[in-house]
Amino acid sequence: MGIMKYIHNCLLLCFLCLFSCASQKNLQTEIPFELGKATCFQYIGGLEESGSGTELRIPLSIFDNAVVEVQHVYFRGKEAKASMRMLENKQVVVVRIPNNLPESSEAKKLALESDEAVLSYKENGETKFTKVQDIKQKPPLLYKSAAKN
Repeated sequence: MGIMKYIHNCLLLCFLCLFSCASQKNLQTEIPFELGKATCFQYIGGLEESGSGTELRIPLSIFDNAVVEVQHVYFRGKEAKASMRMLENKQVVVVRIPNNLPESSEAKKLALESDEAVLSYKENGETKFTKVQDIKQKPPLLYKSAAKN
């Protein structure tokens, strides 16, 4: 009976390792861009329908001849679509994560700290992932409500 329990435990351990490895993103260490100092802040709309949430900004300097398309960001248990914008003459990945966005099982599997995110991007048609660390929390941005007539 002891050998059967041993074999059962070994098989269970193997399955757990296989499934946990499959759920992890293959994080790239050599990336075709340079990450700047990322920041995030809470935003609160002045009108009820304008909502509230977190905005994450990641400055990005894409290397010459690199063709990169940012896709998603996994941050604080949620996954949101990323977009590139020019802010203060710099390319910046901007992600708005509404408070009512449900948690993502993919983001939860990454087990990130509150000051870490994972950025997914496409390079030469292949989806890749890189970790963004030391995200600085800034003061909240409160939008004013529209004047009532």
